[in-house]
Amino acid sequence: MRRCVQCILPDTMPFIRFNGSGVCNYCGEYKKIQVKGEETLKELTERYRSKSGEPDCVVAFSGGRDSSYGLHYVKRILKMNPIAFTYDWGMVADVGRRNQARMVGTLGIEHVIISGDIPRKRRYIKQYITAWLNRPHLGMVPLFMAGDKPVEYYVTKVARARGIKLIFLCRGNELETSEYKFGFLGVKHSEPHGVMHDLALGGRIKLALSAGWQHLLNPVYFNRSLWETLFAYWSTYMIRFNFIYLWHYLKWDEETIVRTLKEEYNWKTENDTILTWRTDDGTSPFYNYIYCTVAGFTENDVFRSNQIREGMLTRDDALRIVREENRPRYDEIRAYLQKVGLDYEPVMAKIDAIPKMYEKVTYV
Repeated sequence: MRRCVQCILPDTMPFIRFNGSGVCNYCGEYKKIQVKGEETLKELTERYRSKSGEPDCVVAFSGGRDSSYGLHYVKRILKMNPIAFTYDWGMVADVGRRNQARMVGTLGIEHVIISGDIPRKRRYIKQYITAWLNRPHLGMVPLFMAGDKPVEYYVTKVARARGIKLIFLCRGNELETSEYKFGFLGVKHSEPHGVMHDLALGGRIKLALSAGWQHLLNPVYFNRSLWETLFAYWSTYMIRFNFIYLWHYLKWDEETIVRTLKEEYNWKTENDTILTWRTDDGTSPFYNYIYCTVAGFTENDVFRSNQIREGMLTRDDALRIVREENRPRYDEIRAYLQKVGLDYEPVMAKIDAIPKMYEKVTYV
Protein backbone atom coordinates (compact mmCIF):
# COMPACT_ATOMS: atom_id res chain seq x y z
CA MET A 1 0.00 0.00 0.00
CA ARG A 2 1.31 3.39 -0.96
CA ARG A 3 0.48 6.40 1.19
CA CYS A 4 0.83 10.10 0.56
CA VAL A 5 4.13 11.36 1.95
CA GLN A 6 2.42 14.43 3.41
CA CYS A 7 -0.83 13.04 4.81
CA ILE A 8 -1.63 9.33 5.35
CA LEU A 9 -4.21 8.67 2.62
CA PRO A 10 -3.51 5.45 0.70
CA ASP A 11 -3.66 4.74 -3.01
CA THR A 12 -7.01 2.98 -2.52
CA MET A 13 -8.74 6.30 -1.74
CA PRO A 14 -11.25 7.19 -4.48
CA PHE A 15 -9.98 9.79 -6.99
CA ILE A 16 -6.52 9.98 -5.39
CA ARG A 17 -3.49 10.92 -7.49
CA PHE A 18 0.15 11.41 -6.54
CA ASN A 19 2.59 13.91 -7.97
CA GLY A 20 6.24 13.16 -8.66
CA SER A 21 7.12 13.91 -5.03
CA GLY A 22 4.56 11.46 -3.66
CA VAL A 23 2.10 14.15 -2.47
CA CYS A 24 -1.56 13.40 -3.12
CA ASN A 25 -4.02 15.69 -4.85
CA TYR A 26 -6.07 15.96 -1.64
CA CYS A 27 -3.12 17.71 -0.01
CA GLY A 28 -2.32 19.74 -3.10
CA GLU A 29 -5.88 21.05 -3.45
CA TYR A 30 -6.60 21.47 0.27
CA LYS A 31 -7.81 24.81 1.60
CA LYS A 32 -7.54 25.54 5.32
CA ILE A 33 -10.82 25.52 7.20
CA GLN A 34 -12.19 29.01 7.77
CA VAL A 35 -14.72 29.12 10.60
CA LYS A 36 -17.20 31.98 10.83
CA GLY A 37 -16.24 32.72 14.43
CA GLU A 38 -17.74 32.61 17.89
CA GLU A 39 -18.81 36.25 17.88
CA THR A 40 -20.74 35.74 14.66
CA LEU A 41 -22.49 32.77 16.24
CA LYS A 42 -23.41 34.75 19.35
CA GLU A 43 -24.81 37.58 17.29
CA LEU A 44 -26.81 35.15 15.17
CA THR A 45 -28.34 33.30 18.12
CA GLU A 46 -29.12 36.37 20.22
CA ARG A 47 -32.30 37.10 18.27
CA TYR A 48 -33.71 33.68 19.22
CA ARG A 49 -32.94 33.86 22.94
CA SER A 50 -35.91 33.30 25.24
CA LYS A 51 -36.29 35.97 27.91
CA SER A 52 -38.68 33.79 29.92
CA GLY A 53 -36.39 30.77 30.18
CA GLU A 54 -38.62 28.71 27.88
CA PRO A 55 -36.88 26.49 25.30
CA ASP A 56 -35.51 28.61 22.46
CA CYS A 57 -33.59 26.07 20.37
CA VAL A 58 -33.25 22.36 19.63
CA VAL A 59 -29.93 20.51 19.53
CA ALA A 60 -29.78 17.25 17.57
CA PHE A 61 -28.10 14.97 20.07
CA SER A 62 -26.70 11.48 19.52
CA GLY A 63 -24.63 11.20 22.70
CA GLY A 64 -21.45 11.15 20.63
CA ARG A 65 -18.44 13.39 21.09
CA ASP A 66 -19.40 16.29 18.85
CA SER A 67 -23.07 16.52 19.74
CA SER A 68 -22.33 16.14 23.46
CA TYR A 69 -19.90 19.03 23.38
CA GLY A 70 -22.35 20.96 21.21
CA LEU A 71 -25.09 20.56 23.82
CA HIS A 72 -22.64 21.73 26.50
CA TYR A 73 -21.63 24.73 24.41
CA VAL A 74 -25.19 25.82 23.59
CA LYS A 75 -26.29 25.61 27.23
CA ARG A 76 -23.19 26.69 29.14
CA ILE A 77 -21.41 29.07 26.74
CA LEU A 78 -24.18 30.55 24.63
CA LYS A 79 -26.55 30.50 27.65
CA MET A 80 -29.43 29.31 25.47
CA ASN A 81 -32.28 27.11 26.68
CA PRO A 82 -32.07 24.03 24.46
CA ILE A 83 -34.15 20.93 24.05
CA ALA A 84 -32.00 17.90 23.23
CA PHE A 85 -33.42 15.76 20.44
CA THR A 86 -32.48 12.15 19.66
CA TYR A 87 -33.72 9.95 16.84
CA ASP A 88 -33.39 6.35 17.96
CA TRP A 89 -33.16 4.09 14.92
CA GLY A 90 -32.12 1.02 16.86
CA MET A 91 -28.36 1.33 16.53
CA VAL A 92 -27.48 3.83 19.25
CA ALA A 93 -24.70 2.13 21.23
CA ASP A 94 -25.18 1.58 24.96
CA VAL A 95 -22.35 3.98 25.78
CA GLY A 96 -24.16 6.61 23.71
CA ARG A 97 -27.37 6.13 25.69
CA ARG A 98 -25.53 6.44 28.98
CA ASN A 99 -23.75 9.57 27.81
CA GLN A 100 -27.07 11.05 26.75
CA ALA A 101 -28.42 10.51 30.27
CA ARG A 102 -25.30 12.01 31.85
CA MET A 103 -25.42 15.11 29.67
CA VAL A 104 -29.11 15.99 29.95
CA GLY A 105 -29.16 15.11 33.64
CA THR A 106 -26.21 17.34 34.50
CA LEU A 107 -27.44 20.19 32.33
CA GLY A 108 -31.04 19.83 33.54
CA ILE A 109 -32.63 20.05 30.10
CA GLU A 110 -35.51 18.33 28.36
CA HIS A 111 -34.64 15.36 26.17
CA VAL A 112 -37.08 14.45 23.39
CA ILE A 113 -36.59 11.01 21.84
CA ILE A 114 -38.38 9.81 18.72
CA SER A 115 -37.96 6.13 18.12
CA GLY A 116 -38.43 4.40 14.81
CA ASP A 117 -39.96 0.96 14.52
CA ILE A 118 -36.77 -0.65 15.80
CA PRO A 119 -37.58 -4.31 15.03
CA ARG A 120 -38.49 -3.32 11.48
CA LYS A 121 -35.41 -1.14 11.05
CA ARG A 122 -33.19 -3.98 12.22
CA ARG A 123 -34.87 -6.33 9.76
CA TYR A 124 -34.09 -3.81 7.03
CA ILE A 125 -30.43 -3.67 8.08
CA LYS A 126 -30.33 -7.46 7.86
CA GLN A 127 -31.77 -7.23 4.34
CA TYR A 128 -29.24 -4.54 3.36
CA ILE A 129 -26.30 -6.60 4.59
CA THR A 130 -27.59 -9.84 3.08
CA ALA A 131 -28.07 -8.18 -0.29
CA TRP A 132 -24.67 -6.48 -0.09
CA LEU A 133 -22.89 -9.75 0.70
CA ASN A 134 -24.48 -11.23 -2.42
CA ARG A 135 -22.46 -8.75 -4.53
CA PRO A 136 -20.15 -6.66 -2.33
CA HIS A 137 -19.49 -3.11 -3.51
CA LEU A 138 -17.93 -0.50 -1.23
CA GLY A 139 -20.11 2.25 -2.67
CA MET A 140 -23.21 0.53 -1.28
CA VAL A 141 -22.00 0.21 2.33
CA PRO A 142 -23.79 3.48 3.33
CA LEU A 143 -27.08 1.63 2.82
CA PHE A 144 -26.47 0.05 6.22
CA MET A 145 -26.97 3.51 7.76
CA ALA A 146 -30.08 4.45 5.76
CA GLY A 147 -32.21 4.08 8.88
CA ASP A 148 -30.66 7.07 10.65
CA LYS A 149 -31.01 9.55 7.79
CA PRO A 150 -34.48 10.88 8.80
CA VAL A 151 -33.02 12.56 11.90
CA GLU A 152 -33.05 15.99 10.23
CA TYR A 153 -36.64 15.46 9.12
CA TYR A 154 -37.77 14.62 12.65
CA VAL A 155 -35.76 17.29 14.47
CA THR A 156 -37.40 19.87 12.21
CA LYS A 157 -40.80 18.38 12.96
CA VAL A 158 -40.20 18.59 16.72
CA ALA A 159 -38.98 22.19 16.49
CA ARG A 160 -42.03 23.24 14.51
CA ALA A 161 -44.37 21.51 16.96
CA ARG A 162 -42.78 23.49 19.80
CA GLY A 163 -42.72 26.77 17.91
CA ILE A 164 -38.89 26.87 17.90
CA LYS A 165 -37.07 28.35 14.92
CA LEU A 166 -33.43 27.65 15.87
CA ILE A 167 -31.97 24.17 15.33
CA PHE A 168 -28.36 23.26 16.01
CA LEU A 169 -26.64 20.37 14.27
CA CYS A 170 -23.21 19.31 15.44
CA ARG A 171 -22.34 17.75 12.10
CA GLY A 172 -20.57 19.75 9.45
CA ASN A 173 -17.14 19.36 11.00
CA GLU A 174 -14.94 19.62 7.91
CA LEU A 175 -12.24 17.56 9.59
CA GLU A 176 -14.59 14.60 9.81
CA THR A 177 -15.66 14.32 6.19
CA SER A 178 -16.20 10.85 4.79
CA GLU A 179 -16.70 11.65 1.12
CA TYR A 180 -14.91 8.45 0.14
CA LYS A 181 -18.07 6.52 1.07
CA PHE A 182 -19.86 7.80 -2.02
CA GLY A 183 -16.57 8.24 -3.83
CA PHE A 184 -16.67 4.49 -4.35
CA LEU A 185 -19.85 5.15 -6.39
CA GLY A 186 -18.03 7.72 -8.48
CA VAL A 187 -19.50 10.76 -6.70
CA LYS A 188 -17.10 13.61 -5.92
CA HIS A 189 -17.51 16.28 -3.22
CA SER A 190 -20.46 14.46 -1.63
CA GLU A 191 -20.11 16.43 1.64
CA PRO A 192 -19.48 20.07 0.74
CA HIS A 193 -18.25 21.77 3.93
CA GLY A 194 -19.14 18.59 5.79
CA VAL A 195 -22.86 18.77 4.92
CA MET A 196 -24.26 16.01 2.74
CA HIS A 197 -27.54 17.93 2.26
CA ASP A 198 -25.65 20.51 0.23
CA LEU A 199 -24.49 18.05 -2.40
CA ALA A 200 -24.83 19.75 -5.78
CA LEU A 201 -27.65 18.69 -8.08
CA GLY A 202 -25.26 16.93 -10.43
CA GLY A 203 -23.87 14.91 -7.53
CA ARG A 204 -27.35 13.94 -6.35
CA ILE A 205 -28.25 12.72 -9.83
CA LYS A 206 -24.96 10.84 -10.10
CA LEU A 207 -25.54 9.21 -6.72
CA ALA A 208 -29.07 8.13 -7.62
CA LEU A 209 -27.98 6.72 -10.98
CA SER A 210 -24.94 4.90 -9.57
CA ALA A 211 -26.86 3.40 -6.67
CA GLY A 212 -29.72 2.51 -9.00
CA TRP A 213 -27.30 0.70 -11.32
CA GLN A 214 -25.98 -1.33 -8.40
CA HIS A 215 -29.56 -2.30 -7.59
CA LEU A 216 -30.04 -3.55 -11.14
CA LEU A 217 -26.79 -5.52 -10.98
CA ASN A 218 -27.85 -7.02 -7.66
CA PRO A 219 -31.65 -7.51 -7.66
CA VAL A 220 -31.53 -8.83 -4.08
CA TYR A 221 -31.64 -5.13 -3.08
CA PHE A 222 -35.25 -5.05 -4.29
CA ASN A 223 -36.90 -6.02 -1.02
CA ARG A 224 -38.99 -4.28 1.62
CA SER A 225 -36.01 -2.22 2.78
CA LEU A 226 -36.15 -0.34 -0.53
CA TRP A 227 -38.81 1.99 0.84
CA GLU A 228 -36.49 3.06 3.64
CA THR A 229 -33.70 3.59 1.12
CA LEU A 230 -35.92 5.89 -0.91
CA PHE A 231 -37.04 7.80 2.20
CA ALA A 232 -33.42 8.20 3.29
CA TYR A 233 -32.53 9.68 -0.10
CA TRP A 234 -35.57 11.95 -0.11
CA SER A 235 -35.06 13.25 3.42
CA THR A 236 -31.34 13.79 2.81
CA TYR A 237 -31.25 15.30 -0.65
CA MET A 238 -34.74 16.50 -1.57
CA ILE A 239 -35.82 18.46 1.53
CA ARG A 240 -34.26 21.85 2.19
CA PHE A 241 -33.34 22.43 5.84
CA ASN A 242 -32.29 25.53 7.75
CA PHE A 243 -29.85 24.55 10.49
CA ILE A 244 -27.00 26.15 12.38
CA TYR A 245 -23.97 23.89 11.94
CA LEU A 246 -22.03 24.55 15.13
CA TRP A 247 -18.64 23.57 13.73
CA HIS A 248 -18.94 26.10 10.91
CA TYR A 249 -18.50 28.73 13.61
CA LEU A 250 -16.11 27.16 16.13
CA LYS A 251 -12.57 25.91 15.75
CA TRP A 252 -12.54 22.22 16.58
CA ASP A 253 -10.15 21.25 19.39
CA GLU A 254 -10.18 17.53 20.20
CA GLU A 255 -8.24 17.78 23.45
CA THR A 256 -10.47 20.52 24.87
CA ILE A 257 -13.65 18.77 23.79
CA VAL A 258 -12.80 15.38 25.29
CA ARG A 259 -11.36 16.87 28.48
CA THR A 260 -14.47 19.03 29.02
CA LEU A 261 -16.83 16.12 28.52
CA LYS A 262 -14.95 13.76 30.80
CA GLU A 263 -14.29 16.25 33.59
CA GLU A 264 -17.67 17.98 33.68
CA TYR A 265 -20.04 15.18 32.70
CA ASN A 266 -18.18 11.93 33.38
CA TRP A 267 -18.61 11.21 29.65
CA LYS A 268 -17.42 7.73 28.74
CA THR A 269 -15.78 5.95 25.84
CA GLU A 270 -15.62 2.24 25.08
CA ASN A 271 -13.01 0.08 26.81
CA ASP A 272 -11.92 -1.78 23.67
CA THR A 273 -10.66 1.21 21.67
CA ILE A 274 -8.89 4.55 21.95
CA LEU A 275 -11.58 6.06 19.71
CA THR A 276 -13.69 8.94 20.97
CA TRP A 277 -15.43 9.50 17.61
CA ARG A 278 -18.55 7.52 16.63
CA THR A 279 -18.52 5.43 19.81
CA ASP A 280 -22.25 6.26 20.09
CA ASP A 281 -22.90 4.50 16.77
CA GLY A 282 -23.30 0.74 16.93
CA THR A 283 -22.86 0.49 13.15
CA SER A 284 -19.40 2.05 12.86
CA PRO A 285 -17.31 -0.95 14.05
CA PHE A 286 -18.90 -3.04 11.28
CA TYR A 287 -18.58 -0.66 8.35
CA ASN A 288 -15.09 0.42 9.37
CA TYR A 289 -14.08 -3.25 9.41
CA ILE A 290 -15.34 -3.59 5.85
CA TYR A 291 -13.51 -0.51 4.60
CA CYS A 292 -10.31 -1.46 6.39
CA THR A 293 -10.43 -5.06 5.22
CA VAL A 294 -11.21 -4.33 1.58
CA ALA A 295 -9.65 -0.88 0.98
CA GLY A 296 -7.08 -0.75 3.78
CA PHE A 297 -8.30 2.47 5.38
CA THR A 298 -11.24 3.91 7.31
CA GLU A 299 -12.79 7.26 8.11
CA ASN A 300 -10.08 7.61 10.77
CA ASP A 301 -7.37 7.88 8.10
CA VAL A 302 -9.32 10.67 6.40
CA PHE A 303 -9.95 12.50 9.67
CA ARG A 304 -6.32 12.35 10.78
CA SER A 305 -5.12 13.38 7.30
CA ASN A 306 -7.24 16.51 7.55
CA GLN A 307 -5.72 17.22 10.95
CA ILE A 308 -2.24 16.94 9.43
CA ARG A 309 -3.18 19.51 6.79
CA GLU A 310 -4.51 21.81 9.49
CA GLY A 311 -1.26 21.55 11.45
CA MET A 312 -2.94 19.73 14.35
CA LEU A 313 -0.97 16.49 14.02
CA THR A 314 2.33 15.32 12.64
CA ARG A 315 2.25 12.56 10.06
CA ASP A 316 4.08 10.17 12.41
CA ASP A 317 1.54 10.81 15.17
CA ALA A 318 -1.34 10.31 12.76
CA LEU A 319 0.04 6.95 11.61
CA ARG A 320 0.51 5.83 15.20
CA ILE A 321 -3.03 6.86 16.13
CA VAL A 322 -4.85 5.28 13.19
CA ARG A 323 -2.98 2.03 13.67
CA GLU A 324 -4.75 1.78 17.01
CA GLU A 325 -8.05 3.33 15.91
CA ASN A 326 -8.38 0.91 12.99
CA ARG A 327 -7.98 -2.22 15.09
CA PRO A 328 -11.05 -4.43 14.56
CA ARG A 329 -13.62 -4.26 17.36
CA TYR A 330 -14.75 -7.85 17.10
CA ASP A 331 -16.99 -7.93 20.18
CA GLU A 332 -18.89 -4.84 18.99
CA ILE A 333 -19.24 -6.30 15.50
CA ARG A 334 -20.60 -9.52 16.96
CA ALA A 335 -23.12 -7.57 19.08
CA TYR A 336 -24.20 -5.53 16.04
CA LEU A 337 -24.79 -8.60 13.89
CA GLN A 338 -26.65 -10.29 16.71
CA LYS A 339 -29.00 -7.29 16.98
CA VAL A 340 -29.94 -7.52 13.32
CA GLY A 341 -30.26 -11.31 13.34
CA LEU A 342 -27.16 -12.36 11.40
CA ASP A 343 -24.63 -15.05 12.31
CA TYR A 344 -21.19 -13.62 13.00
CA GLU A 345 -18.92 -16.31 11.54
CA PRO A 346 -20.41 -16.64 8.03
CA VAL A 347 -20.77 -12.87 7.62
CA MET A 348 -17.18 -12.22 8.63
CA ALA A 349 -15.93 -15.08 6.48
CA LYS A 350 -17.62 -13.57 3.41
CA ILE A 351 -16.15 -10.13 4.15
CA ASP A 352 -12.68 -11.56 4.65
CA ALA A 353 -12.96 -13.38 1.31
CA ILE A 354 -13.67 -10.19 -0.68
CA PRO A 355 -10.74 -9.39 -3.00
CA LYS A 356 -8.50 -6.69 -1.52
CA MET A 357 -7.57 -3.43 -3.21
CA TYR A 358 -4.00 -3.66 -1.86
CA GLU A 359 -1.28 -6.23 -1.29
CA LYS A 360 -0.44 -5.30 2.29
CA VAL A 361 -1.55 -2.56 4.69
CA THR A 362 1.43 -0.57 5.88
CA TYR A 363 1.68 2.30 8.34
CA VAL A 364 4.64 4.18 6.88
